[in-house]
Amino acid sequence: MRSLINVYSAAIVAAVIATPAAAQVVGTYSGSSTDGQGVTFVVGTDTNTGELAVTSATIFFSAPCKGSTYVFDAGWGFGLLDDIKKGKVSISATGNYFTFAVTLDFASDGQSATGTVTSISPTLDPVGKRPTKALICTSPKQDLTVTLQPDAPAGEAKDHYEQVKAK
Repeated sequence: MRSLINVYSAAIVAAVIATPAAAQVVGTYSGSSTDGQGVTFVVGTDTNTGELAVTSATIFFSAPCKGSTYVFDAGWGFGLLDDIKKGKVSISATGNYFTFAVTLDFASDGQSATGTVTSISPTLDPVGKRPTKALICTSPKQDLTVTLQPDAPAGEAKDHYEQVKAK
């Protein structure tokens, strides 16, 4: 009987060791980049693959502009669908007004993530009624840290995205 208990105990320990810890959970992760700019990522389910994915992002940034002393401060919110694989995701988001390169590495407890972000966006120069050219503004690569936020009322993350999108 004793050896049966030992075998059973060993099987339970082996199963626990072999079971991977959750790398992320559904929810909103918010925090900041190294320079103090806010970043938010929403993790949900990719409706095409059934996998957990980053489904939207809001990124604020401060980017020096090439050929100028001007520093462009802005923020963009956008939807995306980048699946998280083994607790990690690389995001390349592009649009008419921005390019973002983001990496996220979720903690094994699913409560936080670390990574990097680089932001590129144009602005008009000079700022005012009659700009004469566009400047390309690129932030340095920034480290970032985000933490899982307490449950928000249904639709709050979407409402935040829509508010940022409207700006």
